Amino acid sequence: MKSLFTRLSATVAIAAAALLAVPFGANAQLVRNTPDATAYNYIGIAGSDDGLAVNSKFSLYNNISIRPEVATDFDFDDAEDVTYLVPVTYDFAVGGGRATFNPFVGAGVAGSIGDDSDVEFALVAGTDYRFAGNYVANASVNYAPFADDDEVGFTAGVGYQF
Repeated sequence: MKSLFTRLSATVAIAAAALLAVPFGANAQLVRNTPDATAYNYIGIAGSDDGLAVNSKFSLYNNISIRPEVATDFDFDDAEDVTYLVPVTYDFAVGGGRATFNPFVGAGVAGSIGDDSDVEFALVAGTDYRFAGNYVANASVNYAPFADDDEVGFTAGVGYQF
């Protein structure tokens, strides 16, 4: 467990440093005045229980979004080379205007691509925290109730809002 935590911490630290290296000056000018505080999109990098992840959010309609994620631990000798999660979520706007804290819940599919490829139903819950102009910190927990092991997973990362 300690090595998993160390690997996850290093991954998140590298991801945060890479995204924070982008100049903040130009981003401060791009504050969006949207009546719907949940209507934003982002793409980012994260650490997850499956390794390094690329995650994102794309607003579809009002408070409905799709949040695809792909992760790998770069250990291609095991049965799960790449894992994925594609949930559709309902996004809550906490506060008014351009809320910075936006929790979400949803459901979709999760699985792995590799020696033992599979597709499972998944539930997801988490939050986005928008900060510094166009940057988003995000965290989520997903649960696959019908998987062999009742799998619970997590993801935490930083994204760039566009």
